[in-house]
Amino acid sequence: MTHPDGRLRASHADRDVVIEQLRVAAGEGRLTLEELEERIEQTQVARTYDDLRALTADLPRDTSALVAPGGVGEVLELRTKHGHVQRKDYWVVPAHIVASCTSGSVKIDFTAAVCSHREVLLDVTCGMGSILVIVPRGWTVWIDSLTTSIGTVTNKATDPGRPDAPVLRVIGKVGMGNLKIKYPRK
Repeated sequence: MTHPDGRLRASHADRDVVIEQLRVAAGEGRLTLEELEERIEQTQVARTYDDLRALTADLPRDTSALVAPGGVGEVLELRTKHGHVQRKDYWVVPAHIVASCTSGSVKIDFTAAVCSHREVLLDVTCGMGSILVIVPRGWTVWIDSLTTSIGTVTNKATDPGRPDAPVLRVIGKVGMGNLKIKYPRK
């Protein structure tokens, strides 16, 4: 965050820019999840440009790698024929995920993930295997563009979403397998 007079008051938009820079830095492995949470809290109470500048002073200034939420360029592919593939614990959520299994299984757990996108597209192809998706409470899940053959699609993540939480849009095909979307266990 740059401004010639760092003593001037920062706006909500200025804080949002810094929060996005911090999320990108965490996604690149420059900040731990704890550091990210701490700095976001500090950003939300920052009063001046100098306060904001201090929160990103140890991070690279190049933001050319930023991809706008829902933007093109970020794709995570989780594919298996007969084995098991999973993404869980701490990880950074891209704007687009492809999950494909023939007779194996794919597990995608968003519970401890960092997601800076407003919308995430999950493109599934499930033959005879299974795909399990776990989303935090507050997320909205849409399965409006999903086709099935004789397989099963179960969405147990149906609570109303928070306005500030991501939307997971699930598209694709389920053949003879199973797609299950749920919240984490309490």
